[in-house]
Amino acid sequence: SDVKESFVYLDSIVFLSERSLLSTAGPIKFVSEDIRMNGTGMELIYNEQAERLEYFKIADLESLSIKGSPASMFSQGEVRQEAPAEAAKNTASQSPVETSVAVDTQKTDASAPDTRPQAGQEQGVYYKCTFSKNVLVNTPEQLIFAGEKLCINDIFWSKSSSDKPAEDDAGAADGAEPADGTAEPGRQIADNAAEPNVAVPEPAEPNAPAGQLENVVVTCDGGFVVVPRDSARAREDAAANEVEDAIPAAEPPGQFDDDTEKIRFFTQRIDYNVTTMDGIAKGFSELTFFADSESGADTNETPVTVKVTARKGANFSQKSNKVFFEGNCLVTMPQSGLTQPKDVTFSASRVTVYLPEDKSGKPDMFASGPAELVFYMEDANSTDISQEPVPVTVNAQEQARFLAASNQVFFEGDSRCTMVREDPNVLEEFMLLSDQITVDLLTDSNDGLSGPAAGIKHLAATGDVVRLATTRTAKAGGAFAGQVRDANTANLLGGVELKCSRFDYDAVRQLFVATGPGVIKLNNSRAPEPNEPVGRFSMQKPCWAVLDGFYALTYFVLENRIVADAGSQEKLRMDYIPVVDGRFGEMVSAKAAHVEALLYELPSGQTELSTLTATGGIEFEDKDNQFIGRELFYGRETAVVQVTGDESQPCYYNGVLVEGIEMDVKTGKVEAEIVGPGSLQINR
Repeated sequence: SDVKESFVYLDSIVFLSERSLLSTAGPIKFVSEDIRMNGTGMELIYNEQAERLEYFKIADLESLSIKGSPASMFSQGEVRQEAPAEAAKNTASQSPVETSVAVDTQKTDASAPDTRPQAGQEQGVYYKCTFSKNVLVNTPEQLIFAGEKLCINDIFWSKSSSDKPAEDDAGAADGAEPADGTAEPGRQIADNAAEPNVAVPEPAEPNAPAGQLENVVVTCDGGFVVVPRDSARAREDAAANEVEDAIPAAEPPGQFDDDTEKIRFFTQRIDYNVTTMDGIAKGFSELTFFADSESGADTNETPVTVKVTARKGANFSQKSNKVFFEGNCLVTMPQSGLTQPKDVTFSASRVTVYLPEDKSGKPDMFASGPAELVFYMEDANSTDISQEPVPVTVNAQEQARFLAASNQVFFEGDSRCTMVREDPNVLEEFMLLSDQITVDLLTDSNDGLSGPAAGIKHLAATGDVVRLATTRTAKAGGAFAGQVRDANTANLLGGVELKCSRFDYDAVRQLFVATGPGVIKLNNSRAPEPNEPVGRFSMQKPCWAVLDGFYALTYFVLENRIVADAGSQEKLRMDYIPVVDGRFGEMVSAKAAHVEALLYELPSGQTELSTLTATGGIEFEDKDNQFIGRELFYGRETAVVQVTGDESQPCYYNGVLVEGIEMDVKTGKVEAEIVGPGSLQINR
């Protein structure tokens, strides 16, 4: 960009004319308004006939400080990386006894869009600059580390500036001013070096502070080299990269452990293109950035640390502002609201991160399947505060997407959500299967979320068929292990399977909703016989239970209550089949338009029916009885089924019109009052 006055400080210079090699083994310092470089050892080869730099090397780079943003350092057309080389080229015409030389960086063309000059375009050379061994780029907002190499490709060096002074020098030889009134500043100083009255700008002391030059600082252990892109050296590097199977791992520097909130990127090799402003990282790569906390309410709250790792590398696209991560990719971030600290993890073979323009925002992410998300829930059945949170795993075979705007994760294609909960006696597994699973993450603490799923606001499963299955298995050595009769069942105690078209979990309101038409089956057929007598419809003894034909089924977690509705369907059906000595017993069946049930949990962990209310017109039938009425109520404490009717739906018992019906489920005794004189009483 703008021409800047620059100074190069050297202790000694060696020039070999047959090689056009200018070198020094001692220290070298470069100072300008925008750049300051400290290093040791320099080699420079300039081709006078081709008018181009053939080779430039700093053997040991102590530091390279550049004033400005990283964009100005690597922007299209900039050659500030070559400032030391250009400065040293101009020193070739200086007197060897001078200890400091005033020079100027060459003006460049920032409009070259292609990697090679086209017709009518300024002529020039494209260069490659390579920093080697533990390269660290430290900017106000970023820390970038390459353990092996940092290559900056397609740096365009325009020839237009060097073409014009040739004509200017001819005019100056005749004592005339140049046509444009300017001459190359470095050459003008060299031509007038013998005149005692020439005003040479006072150089800055080499050890003096160079102003605010800490904006971008580059350090490395192996120095850096600048060569033309079409040189043999550049071609050899490209060929070596193609055949390189693996890049040895390197440890990140200590600066990566600081407590700042800079974006950090660690990898083994980086290839950056100045023309396209794209970058490719090879080898194990790790990106760390800091986003606003999930609550978003407290400005003093520590930002959330998001870390992305990939085994093969990453590819950054400037135009689309996204990063592709390849090979065993893993995204981690801490999960809030848990009694014990845990990280949310997201893994896939390939992850694309769409970087936000606002650095405080979260990025959008896309993952090619198979992909997996793991988060944690508190165990609602445990009262021990030291109990570990329960992991929840969500998988997708096709793809997964995270959208920052809605704070949602979408899992698509043969999606599966699993959770395993265990106690000393029983291993309980929950599994949700569907075409797509959508997870809404918590965005605001004012949502009022509390309970076991802190951090998760909503989960939805959709598809042609959605299945939710739970199984209970006796653990080896547990209290129930010896009570399972069939050893081939892998100690299976029982399970529940739900089929519907959509399943939702609302963590804020603590409820599950299944949208039908759907069916739910409880398989308790292999459960051990209870030690004490239980009711006729008890879930503690071996049995099957089926609820079919519901349009909507809602489970309220905090109340332990289930509400099922038939909707536009005729009625939903409930069947209870006891299992006696391995065989099906007498089936009990009931139908209703609307059912509400209260459940309670036994000390063994099993769930038992407390009350059941069926309305909207009911039917009840077993081997000996048939009830028809408006409502049905069952209470565990009384162990009595009550059926009532009204004008719209009278009550019938075995075809006889009655006022109401009561049945003791323990004894099987039925009482019903016939409409008119008399009563009916039957004992089973």
